[in-house]
Amino acid sequence: MAELLTKTGVVKAIQGRMALVVTRLEPVCESCKAKDVCISLGGGGANAEIRARNTVGAEPDDVVTISIRGSSLLKASFFVYMVPILALAGGILLGFLLSRLISVDENFLVGLFAGLGFLGAFVWLKKQGDKLFRKQEFIPEIISKKTPQKTIPRTDFTCSVG
Repeated sequence: MAELLTKTGVVKAIQGRMALVVTRLEPVCESCKAKDVCISLGGGGANAEIRARNTVGAEPDDVVTISIRGSSLLKASFFVYMVPILALAGGILLGFLLSRLISVDENFLVGLFAGLGFLGAFVWLKKQGDKLFRKQEFIPEIISKKTPQKTIPRTDFTCSVG
């Protein structure tokens, strides 16, 4: 999955080296398995706002094409979905094993450690996720721009001399 995933949008604002790009969610997005990750990175509804590296010098109102590697999107999906599930399963296993060693109700320990593992996964995702998603591979990049033509106002060429 090394291909580039591209999307067209309009630059809403420039923030240093980053651009805020508004894109429309297409009907094909509905069947995409990574749709929730895209929405969590950029918004929801009919439009999504995406922060992208402005490597082409785009300005507000430029129509741009942004891209991200498919493998990066897959990694982001793994973190968002699998880390909490694995932490939950690990908590269940730890609770079960501890219930064999100490004389406490098995269901209580399994539930306690499952909940702590699940909650811990979200705390870890919040702390580590911010660091991970600052890496260049997880940040979409503007790869092309098309500046809209500015219209020249009509002037009155009639001569009043005469």
